[in-house]
Amino acid sequence: MAPRMGRRLRRWLRRPAVAAASDGWGERDHLPAPATTERVLAAAGGADPNVGPAEFATALLIVARDGDPALRAAVVTALGTAGAPWWLAVDQALRQRWWWAPAWSRRLAADLADGEVDELRLVVAGCHHDGRIREAAVVRLADCEHPAAVAVLALRACDWVAEVRSRARSVVEGWPSPPGGPALSTLAELAFALRGRRAGGWLAQRVDQVLRDLPAQRLDPLLSARDRGTRRAAYCAAIAAGQLSLDRLTTAAIREGDLPIRTMCARAAVRAAAGPAHLHAMLASRTALVRAEALQALIVTGDLDVAEAALADRHPLVRGIAQAAVRRTGGDPAEHYRRLAARQAPELGVIAGLEVTGELGVVAGLGETGVADDADVVARWLAHPRARVRAEAIRALRRLGVTRPAELVPMLRDESPAVARQAVASLRGQIGAVAPAVLEGLLDADNPPSLRLAGYRLLIAGDAWQRLATNLRLLGDADERLRASARADVTAWLVREAAATFHEPSRERAAELAGLIEAARPILGDHRAQVLRFHAGLDVLSTRGRR
Repeated sequence: MAPRMGRRLRRWLRRPAVAAASDGWGERDHLPAPATTERVLAAAGGADPNVGPAEFATALLIVARDGDPALRAAVVTALGTAGAPWWLAVDQALRQRWWWAPAWSRRLAADLADGEVDELRLVVAGCHHDGRIREAAVVRLADCEHPAAVAVLALRACDWVAEVRSRARSVVEGWPSPPGGPALSTLAELAFALRGRRAGGWLAQRVDQVLRDLPAQRLDPLLSARDRGTRRAAYCAAIAAGQLSLDRLTTAAIREGDLPIRTMCARAAVRAAAGPAHLHAMLASRTALVRAEALQALIVTGDLDVAEAALADRHPLVRGIAQAAVRRTGGDPAEHYRRLAARQAPELGVIAGLEVTGELGVVAGLGETGVADDADVVARWLAHPRARVRAEAIRALRRLGVTRPAELVPMLRDESPAVARQAVASLRGQIGAVAPAVLEGLLDADNPPSLRLAGYRLLIAGDAWQRLATNLRLLGDADERLRASARADVTAWLVREAAATFHEPSRERAAELAGLIEAARPILGDHRAQVLRFHAGLDVLSTRGRR
């Protein structure tokens, strides 16, 4: 049953229209010409990226005021498909645009008190800047179950005005049963989107409770809702109520697009599994947490073969579980990885029986469990045809504590930027082992951008004066990324490190810096150039030279 509109609110709603008629204020609206019908309908659901919330709010007010009943009904229907982000944006825009329609605001207030108001006008009234009009719209929307009406009630249940908020919450609490179909999905989506607001927690908690009490046939559509927050809440309620079969849990654990849902379903499936078949199916999931849950459950049952097979998993979490299981039985995971790594020359492609992800796990696993003596085995994988495996081989060598510049410097020229980045990460710890001339050669303008960037990162990892010289040379470089990086690094060095650099550059480096600073003076500016000369000790050195 709809709540009754109080006398005080009704008197206020009537007053503006009476005052306007008696005083002859002659206020008029300032809304522009209406947009085309097709444009309004296309934008109502938020699907047209060319129409922003402010533009749509203006068109919505015009249609609500001047559109024929058929058009207004069509717009309400389209609004029922809008998502929570669009509703939040349109609600804010409407509150601003209502200031452009003072005359209609007065007429609408009077209609809310005594007249007939259709759903679209109630919807836009529910987004008015005046709290009393919003409150009156909430009272009139109480008996409406259209998704657009439910969306406005959800917004107002989190309203910043206590009276409006209380009215909307009374409507929600007074429903004999929750709205059905798309309206429930809209309510849930907005409730979880509004949860972060100061007054938003009540509605989210209410919806959580509603979902927990829903029967399976009404909860089922929400399991495929577009909003992931709604899907999460629905899955949580369905799992808690035991409404999902083991097959459905397993399918969701493997195929659901949201990681928390996949994890939730995986854990529920593990608890509900009557045998190992479903657990083995979950080992095919693309989510590491799902595979890890299934693997852990299978290991508990005593299936140690699956642990050995999972040693080559692509994710460290799954590999870690498998490695621990093998160690508990007295085995050595490293020996397993060594056997796999030696079965075929990596430059020839995939190991028999393993896909690329399996090869990746073999190389990574040997890096995790092996010793420095395994470096020669791992280094063979630097020639693998797949970039992901080459990058993992460099990372594995680093884990083993082995960095051999003779092998890694050529990897800087790898066609894959990911491989080059891993080579840089390894060589930065051994920068003194690489001749500066080799690194400076990587900065040649003819080299690919990724190779030049690799050389830059290694050069600035040297001593302070090599870093400064490298940056100064690149301040005017044609490559925008290198140029921006060099300018930012000069600034960072001056702000954070220059005052703590106590050693002076060698005479050769000082002469180089003097020339570079003068060449870069138009970019640096006189003040910064002078500060750089001071920190490099160039003025002191020149004075000593004169003496």
